[in-house]
Amino acid sequence: MKSISIALSCLLFMGLQACKLTDVTDLKPENKLDESTVVVDIPSAEKLLAGTYYSLRDEPLANQTPMYVGLMGLNVTASGTSNNPYLTNNVPPNNSSLNGYLYGGPYQLIQTANFVILKTGALTSTDPRKAQIIAEAKFLRAMGHFYILRLFGQFWDPASSYGIEIKNIPNSPVAARASVKASYEFILADLEAAIRDCPEYKTGVMKGYATKLAAKALKARVLLYEKDYAAAAVLAKEVMSGPAVLSGDFVNLFTKEKYNSDEVLLASITFANNNNIYYENGKSYYWTYGGFKFTDRYAELLRQDTRKSIIVRTPRDPVDLLKWRGNGKFSTGVEGSQNDTEYYLRLAEVYLIYAEAEARRPGGNLEDALKALNTLHMKRGNSELIASGQKELLSLIRKEKELELGAESGEDWYDIVRYIKSGDLQGSAVKQSLTDENKLILPIPQVSVDASNHLIKQNPGY
Repeated sequence: MKSISIALSCLLFMGLQACKLTDVTDLKPENKLDESTVVVDIPSAEKLLAGTYYSLRDEPLANQTPMYVGLMGLNVTASGTSNNPYLTNNVPPNNSSLNGYLYGGPYQLIQTANFVILKTGALTSTDPRKAQIIAEAKFLRAMGHFYILRLFGQFWDPASSYGIEIKNIPNSPVAARASVKASYEFILADLEAAIRDCPEYKTGVMKGYATKLAAKALKARVLLYEKDYAAAAVLAKEVMSGPAVLSGDFVNLFTKEKYNSDEVLLASITFANNNNIYYENGKSYYWTYGGFKFTDRYAELLRQDTRKSIIVRTPRDPVDLLKWRGNGKFSTGVEGSQNDTEYYLRLAEVYLIYAEAEARRPGGNLEDALKALNTLHMKRGNSELIASGQKELLSLIRKEKELELGAESGEDWYDIVRYIKSGDLQGSAVKQSLTDENKLILPIPQVSVDASNHLIKQNPGY
């Protein structure tokens, strides 16, 4: 049933998206669906799962979260917003985008995934697809919880009580935040189920659904953040062995192959707004008309790399536009709005996960880590890199991640936080606004704290 159309998914999910979130402690996204009858067999479970996948192409996860997280880092800025709280890393708890998108979006995904898990699990069917549907929903639930942990939890400290509010059933009652350790355990348990029961990864098809390979890649990312470097390296190396392969043409990856590329592990077409004739989809709009652009620092960094051929500024802020051409990763607004994809997981990132994990793990092989880094770097048409030791190697890995993934999904910000907490960077030296380490994570939206009668603890410093 993977052939269910996007249009059908939108109709099924319309009730889930009818209203903006105001309090994630009381989500009721199934208000347009009959809980007692919506899942009566495998085909109806498929339809509900398709609605859950729609969250990956909707505005909060596909567009707003990457943009706002990008502003927090070093790659993205926005015109006319010098006082933007995300740019200055001083987001107040009552910020509307914080609640409506960065916190609410992942919990919306979690809520609908929970509904799929509960209702599909109640079926008496012996169809093997039943286990796959539940596994795909658990992958999406893990993904949603990890978004929350990275942005709102002290993910670097397993002993911290500032983890996340875990939601494992639809409309679950408000609960205190779990510890960081318990948060990781829940996420990893979901990913283990996904690795066990998700469908196999297939080449030559659209990469819009959870697979065993995508689950392994996401687990490797989670393990890297948990600082289980040995396990992260082992799993990343397994993913690197195939069947996914690095694209042979970086430009074609974003202009022609897109979500069908065999480098892509998970991607989704971003949302469309048919009422606005100026753009075809949300992601193009934000880059072309929304005022988002690369920082001067990132533009200069790209000038030294072959990947500049696909990454351009908007026509409102052109820089050597004749040299910097191409659509796909980011739209130029010159050749049409062709940027229609959000890349949630690419094999390129897995190479960098392996390189960093191998470099950081006790007794790690720095030569193997450098080899993985160079495999990606040279595949993009660059010359071989040389590192004299672990410190220089880790610096090169972070730089490569910026060049490869920068401004794509906010990954440069997450790396800044991890490198600061690992002692590799000093916050204020990276960005002047990072003088308070409490600001390395965002505040819990005040509406959720208040609605819980302060059972949900606010993050320190807010």
